[in-house]
Amino acid sequence: MTENAINIAVAQTLDDLMKVMVIRGAVFVGEQHHRYNLEFGEGELTRTHLLAQEGNEPIGTMRILKENKDAKFERLAILASHRGKNVSEKIIEKGYEICRESGIEQVCLFCKPHLLGFWEKQGYKKVGGNKALKVENMLLLPIVLNLRPDLGEKEAGYYDKIPDILLKEKGEWVEYQPDALAIILNKKKEYLSGK
Repeated sequence: MTENAINIAVAQTLDDLMKVMVIRGAVFVGEQHHRYNLEFGEGELTRTHLLAQEGNEPIGTMRILKENKDAKFERLAILASHRGKNVSEKIIEKGYEICRESGIEQVCLFCKPHLLGFWEKQGYKKVGGNKALKVENMLLLPIVLNLRPDLGEKEAGYYDKIPDILLKEKGEWVEYQPDALAIILNKKKEYLSGK
């Protein structure tokens, strides 16, 4: 039996959008126990939704908010059956492609603290000093990726500020102090894996 190729495209139809919502409902509401009102909101129809499918079956999604020269990647979700198969990487690459075509210079997003190392390996930088956004019981770190390094280095202090596109997120900004034990365990894990 051959595997179907994974196709990633912008959700164009009502059927596509329904598939996006089913994936997010399964991952964020079902698995992670987010409240419905936290996961789904007023911005659904004003954002770009990417849909990953294997054949006709939806397997992953990501939402993109574009504002001026910034874009914010949101709600990246992969069904459990397809995790570890580079689906998220393919969706993110498609997101970069769409952003570059739109003249976007910087991608912004929030990540959970335990995923910061993963995103830094992708070229993202933490912004806002030691600020984190607290949404319900989650701490989220603001990070950015410069899509246009050809425009030169960012000026001194650039990464001390949080981009406006991230400041609009609902929640409370708090001081973030990394857990020392988590840092040590991550370093040990990296050392043992040879990275």
